[in-house]
Amino acid sequence: MGWISNSITRQRRTLHFGAVILLSGILAIGGTPINRYVSQVVFTGFYYPFFKIRNSVEELYQVSQENYRLRQSLVEASVTISMNEETRRENDRFRSVLLYDPPPGYTLLPAKVISVYGNRLPILATINRGAHDSVVVDQPVINQEGLIGRVVTVTPDYATVQLLTHPANRVAARVGESREMGIVKYSADEGMTLDNLPVQSTIAAGDLIISSGLGGIYPAGLIVGTVIEVTRPEDEPFCRVHIRPLANFNSIEELFILKVVN
Repeated sequence: MGWISNSITRQRRTLHFGAVILLSGILAIGGTPINRYVSQVVFTGFYYPFFKIRNSVEELYQVSQENYRLRQSLVEASVTISMNEETRRENDRFRSVLLYDPPPGYTLLPAKVISVYGNRLPILATINRGAHDSVVVDQPVINQEGLIGRVVTVTPDYATVQLLTHPANRVAARVGESREMGIVKYSADEGMTLDNLPVQSTIAAGDLIISSGLGGIYPAGLIVGTVIEVTRPEDEPFCRVHIRPLANFNSIEELFILKVVN
């Protein structure tokens, strides 16, 4: 059987050529019915399968293009929904601040955080406001949660904010309930504390700590945080007061500079 297969393979072109000659002769000498029949056979046997394949390929290509357009539309819709949701959250944050009445003699200047600096916790933030917006050193900075820090450097278009988490930052503060005063500072070892508060002071966990207005930088009444622990060491003149800041310094985005009204 192998020699038959090899023979057919060698003679394939000759067979194809003979088939073409035969069909051409039939079409040349045949009548109309024969020509119609042969044409139908040729169309059905040779052209039609390729026609179907071509149509199938075109249909698959069209389906592929439609799937691509649908996927693109889905991605665009998803991005739009995400952007709208982020805009809604941003508007909610702005509304919460707009409900806040700045201290007398101050107005609010909105700013966006461009970058933050720090290891365990941010201690500095760069904002998109500068001297062109009348930003100057030592202006207080807040967000919708409370006091954030103060401006320490200014360029024409940008400014750097020293956050309350910076070890060099100090806030003259008072206990909201008893009105007793101390100094708020932050250290990596102890976190945020209220120092220089006499041991006999009336203070307890849950008390609100606010700025006192002393020192000439932060106006009175800005929320700093709440007391989470108070210890009164023996033979020491001051309490040890640990505070939880109300502001989340790991998620600051929009800030507001307190500008003095001229």
